[in-house]
This record gives sequence, C-alpha cells and structure tokens, in this order.
Amino acid sequence: MTDTGAKAFRWAIFGTGQVARKFALDLAGAGAPAILHSVASRDPGNARAFAAQLGVARAADSYAAALEGADIVYIATPATLHEAHARMAIAAGKAVLVEKPFASDAAAARRIAAAAAEAGVFCMEAMWTRFQPLLGELRARIAAGALGDPLGLEARFMAATPPAPGLALYDPAGGGALLHRGLYPLSLAHFLLGGIARVQAAAAIGATGVDEDCALTLTHKSGALSTLRASLRTSGPEGAVLFGTRATLAIEGPIWRPTGALLMPVRPALPPRGARRFEAFRESTTGLRVAGLLGTLRGSGRRGSTRIAAPFAGNGYRHQALAVMQALREGRTEDPRMTLADSIAILDAVDAARAAWQQGDRA
Repeated sequence: MTDTGAKAFRWAIFGTGQVARKFALDLAGAGAPAILHSVASRDPGNARAFAAQLGVARAADSYAAALEGADIVYIATPATLHEAHARMAIAAGKAVLVEKPFASDAAAARRIAAAAAEAGVFCMEAMWTRFQPLLGELRARIAAGALGDPLGLEARFMAATPPAPGLALYDPAGGGALLHRGLYPLSLAHFLLGGIARVQAAAAIGATGVDEDCALTLTHKSGALSTLRASLRTSGPEGAVLFGTRATLAIEGPIWRPTGALLMPVRPALPPRGARRFEAFRESTTGLRVAGLLGTLRGSGRRGSTRIAAPFAGNGYRHQALAVMQALREGRTEDPRMTLADSIAILDAVDAARAAWQQGDRA
C-alpha cells in the first residue's frame, strides 16, 4: 500500500517496547512519505539502541526534546503515561496517535479529547484493527444487510502471560485483562454493532490486584447482545462470530489482526417431524452419530457460504499511520473509523465493567 501524497511527515515515537518496534518497522516499509524523525524513552540508552536498529534519525534525551521538528507523535509508552504524554504533544501543537488503551479510564480520555479540541490538532487512538482492510469490508457488508438484523457477537482475546516483575499487564495502576486484552473484542463490538447501552461483567481478581480473567455482556443501543472474554492467565480460541437473522459471520485469525471471514447463510430449522419412527431414529445412537457428522460437514463448508478476504499490508500497523497522514493533508482532526467519542465510549464501558465487579460481581 503506497501513500502518494507529496508531503513527508516526520514522526516522533514515544516508547521503545515491542509494539513501538513493530510500528516503526512497518512505517519504514510502507512506501509512504513518512520519516522516522525521533524516538524517546524513559531510558535514553533504549532510545539510542532503538534508533540505531530501526533507522530513526535521532534519539532524543527526553520526550520533550523528541517533539522538536516532529509533525506527528506516536505514543507507545505504558498506559499510565498516555494522558501526560498525549497532552504534552498536543500542547506543542503536534498530531497525536495514542496506543491502546487510549487512557487508563474515561475521565482521562475526556481530558485528552478536550485538550485536542481546544488546540485544534489531530488526535486518535491507535486501534489498528479498525483500519485493516478486512474490518472495513465487513462493516460495509453489515451496513448493506448481509447479516439481516444483527443480533449479537461473541469474541475473546485470551493469552496466557504469567506475572513477572515490572510487567505492565499486572500493574494495578494500569494493567488487567480487560484493559489490555478485552479492549480488542470490546472495540470490535462497538465498531460493528454500534453504541453500548448496558454493561454486565464479572472478573477474577488475582493476587496481583488486577482482573486476570473477565467476562462481559454488552447490550447495544440497537438491542444486539455481545458476549466477550479476556484473560491474562489462560488461552482460548481466536476469532469472533457475529450473528444475524440472515447470516452468521465468522471472523478468522487473531482478533487484533484477522486474516479473513466466512459469511454463512442462516438455514431455518426443519419443522417438527410427526412420525414417531423418525423421532425414534433421530434419538438413537446411530441417528445422533449421523446428525453429528452432518453438523461437522455443514460447519466445514456450508452451501452458499462466502469467503471474504481483504489482506492487510506489511504487518498491519501501517494502515492507521496512513490514515493519520491522509487526515492531516485534508485538514481533519479525526478519522471517522476511530473517533475520540468512540474511545471515550469504550472506556466508559470499561469503567462500567470495573464498577460491576468492584460492587461484588466477582467470579
């Protein structure tokens, strides 16, 4: 995917962790007029190593110094620092792309949004999945009625990561399964099924003090229901499924970077059989085996199913960066695929879930 605009934008990167590295690698290989201008870290030595390895022009001695001469700031520091770093960049008049979670809670997200509005600068959460081509294709098909009436979604992000000293996932100030894993299915539900009216939640709070495993049920304003799981302590099947009155949509691959989808028509259940003989066969050992085999065959390739492919470019990070640069060329301060109102609404849901389990709804 090549960005054909003439202006080359200079990017400053806050943070030198794994996500920042992936972002820098993909931005450098995107064929876009983007310059890896500067990088900063809490440890200047990490910034120097990052710059040398990834071709960043300058390793700054401080976050403030990294802003000098930059057009856009990509913030990939720990979640507890997102608000301070975003507001620092906004105050300097820079466009900002903030890694997920956008902030530690909805109140902090509102403060960032207010600062961006007052300064008149671009600001967006780096929910990269929303910018990958497949999600745009699926959203368009849903809007065109491919599912009929959308009834709900099931999704999960469960990946076992044992606690370790200094690991941000288990930091009570900004960690937890919901904020670091559950944000993906939560954002997906909001993106594909719309606003959230009600949140019910339960969590297992570990000795670390954070939610290590959680489950959410969302009631969307449309009436659709989403059931979501997130875990730091165990792994589960990847992907998500949307249910509608006309079709079911199975999203394949990891929820953060899906690889494809299968649209399967809903087939009405057969009317009850009146014949006792057929009922007896259906409930027999042989009948149940036949039914199981037919179910497997239907699941592996239903007649009339449509496979949907819309591959991402590079490692998938570049799409959001290209969106930021395009918005700046057009004089926009937001992208409709991930607005500040979206980020606030999603963190409102996170806050509601936390409130539910803090009131005693703990698993």
